[in-house]
Amino acid sequence: MTENEYAYEIIDNETDARHCAQLIAEEFSAHNPMTYFDQITPTCFFHETSWPLMKDMFPEYLSFLVRHRSTGEIIGALIAGDLYLQHEKRQLCDTSNRLHAIPLDNLLVEMDNLFISRDFRQELKLNMVLHIEICAIRMQHSGKGLGHQMVKAVCDHARNKKGFQYVLVQVTNDATRHIFLNKMSGKE
Repeated sequence: MTENEYAYEIIDNETDARHCAQLIAEEFSAHNPMTYFDQITPTCFFHETSWPLMKDMFPEYLSFLVRHRSTGEIIGALIAGDLYLQHEKRQLCDTSNRLHAIPLDNLLVEMDNLFISRDFRQELKLNMVLHIEICAIRMQHSGKGLGHQMVKAVCDHARNKKGFQYVLVQVTNDATRHIFLNKMSGKE
């Protein structure tokens, strides 16, 4: 892999957003241990998780994609947003009694709420905590450091352009955990 072989771009239009949500659905359904075990189809994951998240968050311009420069193919995507805005939306909509079709989604929402109410130990403010919801790289492109570079691009953009100080990520597989703990010096 050469450094110029791939471009890391902000997802800024609905066509790319939809394509990225589909990529995430396909990769999670096939390779994520939790969704694979639950036999979640790409169609279900797209309609219940990746597309609703993407529609909600890509207007914040914190979600990124990885594009292969020579082919133009999108081979990776990451959905991220401001944790403060997400928390405010949840408070306004009162989704506390809403159950997701995918049980893992319920668990992750509950973990986010525990982080905010118990673990963070300070008032949540706008542009303070970047929340990386989900990321995926096409399996045939994995092992090239693209996930790490995409996360680095997102974090650099969020910090330099919008002043974010922290990143919250809930991981469900070892590769993502490795990126955040070992390569990004994260904490559990």
